[in-house]
Amino acid sequence: MIGPGVITFGDDDEPLYPWLVKEAAQRLGLNLVPNDLHHLVCEALRTGSKVKDVCYEVDELLRDPALKPGPTLKRLASLAQCRQFFTLGFDPLFLRALNEVRGNGWEVTRAWCFNLKDKAEDLPDLEKVGTFLGYLFGKVSSKPGFHLWDADAVEFVLKLNMQIPSLSNLGGTLANNNLLFMGTDCSDWLVRFLLRAIRQRPLNEEAEADLFVADPTPDGPDHPGTQKEAVFFYDSMRGDISVMPVDPLDFVRQFCDLALDQEPPLSAGVIKGTDVPIPQMEPGIPNGAVFISYAHMDSPAAFQLVDRLHAAGCLVWLDTQRLTCGDHFEHELEDAVMKHCGFFVSVISKTTEGRAEAYFHKERNWAATRALNMPEARPFYFPIVIDETPVPLRHEPRQFNRIDLERAPEGVISDEVCQRLFKLQRDLYPPSSS
Repeated sequence: MIGPGVITFGDDDEPLYPWLVKEAAQRLGLNLVPNDLHHLVCEALRTGSKVKDVCYEVDELLRDPALKPGPTLKRLASLAQCRQFFTLGFDPLFLRALNEVRGNGWEVTRAWCFNLKDKAEDLPDLEKVGTFLGYLFGKVSSKPGFHLWDADAVEFVLKLNMQIPSLSNLGGTLANNNLLFMGTDCSDWLVRFLLRAIRQRPLNEEAEADLFVADPTPDGPDHPGTQKEAVFFYDSMRGDISVMPVDPLDFVRQFCDLALDQEPPLSAGVIKGTDVPIPQMEPGIPNGAVFISYAHMDSPAAFQLVDRLHAAGCLVWLDTQRLTCGDHFEHELEDAVMKHCGFFVSVISKTTEGRAEAYFHKERNWAATRALNMPEARPFYFPIVIDETPVPLRHEPRQFNRIDLERAPEGVISDEVCQRLFKLQRDLYPPSSS
């Protein structure tokens, strides 16, 4: 559960939200720099502005494509152990970090947003979704409807508490999983009400999962002893809520260090009986990705192709299930070829030419069927020969015979082909600017 306190930007890892307050205050013509967003809204209202004016300025600031995720945020996005995130912020930076790190800038993250205006849609089935980011307190907009100040927070917690019982996927995900809150940047009372809404039971009743809150609750002149009181409150619960009063950014950095020192539990592993590593892939193909069709025996060369294309900036996907599940293939592959991929790379070898019946022929026939509905000049099918296989080819779909094939010994594809695919993909499926 990512909070505003761990959202950073720029090479210097500057915290985003204090910067946002300062810049918005200047654009609104305020004579002082408020402590936080809540006080920014209060001061704006006091000087005659409206909440929608603050929303507009904040939205304009966050629309800047030059606002890049900070190093700590990108390290957090790189943890293969973590695929499902929620955020209590409204900014797009963590979404940008996930897409940059996991999809070369293309939109590979499934985003979901809880909002105040409509009845919320339930979460998708997260077992069938790859990288996921849920906005629990709304997403930035030029109009009110996201958590900008305490009045919004009250409404979000109230609506969550009312709707979670009817949103079975959301309720089950939040109640039945161990949750780590980092940098919530919320007042202590709001955190207590939020935890109560998530649990859907009194905080002093034992729950099935643990909650960990890594967040400072600093003492101040107006609230002496706040930190000690907060820790004592949670310690008096049933023991399944733990508070770590630490700097959230320091905690995230240490958390990433520990996670990256371990072998990611979600890594795809190696090909059975070999030490050849399987590339880490999202469970489902992202729209516009380059689909790699290959025979099991050609896996090392196919993986080399993936590495080369990825290094050139392409969004690439190949099915890794066949490598761990024998000949049991997912039926979603047909949809991947027929509906979702942007380009199709056919890895051709003595193996593919030597087998008259095989699953990779199905994939190539699906590609041929889809190409019938495309303009003739639209590049889609890329035949890549990885060994000394002679031409003419015998088992590739006939309609692709007119396409010049490329030679890529052992999967080492030329820079020219990589750049051509990258430019085509960038033009037809522009990277996400969320």
